[in-house]
Amino acid sequence: MDFKIKVSAEIKSTENLEKVKKSILNIFPDLKVEERDNEVIGSSEEEDVLSRFIELAYSEAIRDSVNMVLKEGSRGNKISFSINKQAAYAGRLNLSKESPLGPIRIKIYVEEPYDFIDKMIPKTI
Repeated sequence: MDFKIKVSAEIKSTENLEKVKKSILNIFPDLKVEERDNEVIGSSEEEDVLSRFIELAYSEAIRDSVNMVLKEGSRGNKISFSINKQAAYAGRLNLSKESPLGPIRIKIYVEEPYDFIDKMIPKTI
């Protein structure tokens, strides 16, 4: 299945670059990230990059919520969603757009988003 993920997070003036990188890498440890124009960005075409994200959805018992949020963010061949930066820094998965420091923004490009989501994070009910 053709797949591409793009991850980005703005670095606010009060934030530390390394902490923003750590936030992203706590959720996507295999992602190669770099700083560009006050932003940390990364991308990959390897589905394995989602393994920690999926593991957290299972271990935190939020599969149904994650499935729903990802489907709500599906448009065409793109899935868009956000993760709370502070929660990610602590190694937790919180799919929330509300954050004083701004979110980590994720875009996944895949041909059949709903099938991909159901395969990646199936609902429990």
